[in-house]
Amino acid sequence: MKTLTFKRISNLMVYGLLAMSVTLVSCDSLLDVSNPNSLTEEDVTSPSSAAGIKNGLLNSLMVGTGWVYASTSTISDEIYWTGSYESYKTYNEGRIDFDSNEITVAGFPNISRARYMADLAIASISEFDTNNELEDRSILAKVYLYSALVRITIADSYDNFVFSNKQETSAAIGEDNMSQLYDQAIDHATSALTVAQAINDETLEAQAYGLRARAKHAKGVWELLNPKGTTPSDPVVTGTGASADAMEALALMSTDYKATFDYNSAQLTNYLANQVNSRGEISLLPATTASRDGVTYEAIDDPKTGTIDPRFEDIRNDFLNTSAYTENYSPLTWLSWREMHLIIAEEYIGVNNIEARNHINTVRDEDGLPNVTVADDLVQFIEHERRANLYLQGRRLNDMYRFGSSSPAWLPGEDAVTTPGTLLPIPSNETLANPDV
Repeated sequence: MKTLTFKRISNLMVYGLLAMSVTLVSCDSLLDVSNPNSLTEEDVTSPSSAAGIKNGLLNSLMVGTGWVYASTSTISDEIYWTGSYESYKTYNEGRIDFDSNEITVAGFPNISRARYMADLAIASISEFDTNNELEDRSILAKVYLYSALVRITIADSYDNFVFSNKQETSAAIGEDNMSQLYDQAIDHATSALTVAQAINDETLEAQAYGLRARAKHAKGVWELLNPKGTTPSDPVVTGTGASADAMEALALMSTDYKATFDYNSAQLTNYLANQVNSRGEISLLPATTASRDGVTYEAIDDPKTGTIDPRFEDIRNDFLNTSAYTENYSPLTWLSWREMHLIIAEEYIGVNNIEARNHINTVRDEDGLPNVTVADDLVQFIEHERRANLYLQGRRLNDMYRFGSSSPAWLPGEDAVTTPGTLLPIPSNETLANPDV
């Protein structure tokens, strides 16, 4: 990905802008060009391209996220291998640091495209804004939000990464430096917040606060797990400032608010949905129990009731609802009211356990579940609540590492067991193409 030619970079821009022209045809004309297939770099320097650039970024982000989650969710205990694709088998067994895994190889260019589009969008649209040429400033807020989300997703999922810049090669970021992506995400969410407040858009303001909370909390998780190789003695994230942002987000969110990637309306294939619903290479956790190769997989049960957790069940059933989404367009949630409460609850553990329980119980009350009491282990419950409420949202693998949990399919000698904290590597197609890696 790193040694792109000019033609390939041009195709990145065509991908995003053409996707916009195909999926949002009801909008006004986005570009002053007659043929989207002949777009050049000069075309995207026009202020009339702003909406197209923004939506091209969003589409790239959606596609890239589907690929990344197919990898990390299969490594975790959220998804298990049911087909014949050996690449999923190795993930399922906990083998991660294998740079020739076909899904790792194919997924990297997709999430890299989203990162490139994010930087292109910020550079172009912020210039339009500076020159007073941007008619809708919400576009600027959104590209900052999407850029923050790209960086969180990469840092949550990769041990190391490379940023491409046209024909210029550069060294990898470095494993020790990956937390810098969270810092960048925080900065971009802050920029989004500034614009959202200036235009009095409370939805964007809530999303900016929420993503900033996510980035701060995720950085705290990263710091617990790095250097990788051990399970932290105390898995709880505290003192990051995430809870203050989460409180601000909650003040602007309706109860049970969630922001999702709407693959169905965009008619963009969610690779994870395709592999689950169409190809059957991987499966979600079963409604009760299931087995493969002598390994038993069980539904997520609530610790209080001993029965299937309704939050997990709702997310699972919605993802499998091919009548609503067909086999390829299941949604993915990237921000939620529930996660904000759980971030706050976690930062209160050991500081103010009454407030920690209150926030956990606020979430549990939404589904009529028994309250957590003073006798309950709050660390155990914060892991469970995150597992049930954030199912298929890219959080589980790092949570497993920090809480010391394991998948029933992990083999004793594989990375997930021997080196907790191991995430996806830079793939072989990048290392072969880039002399600086």
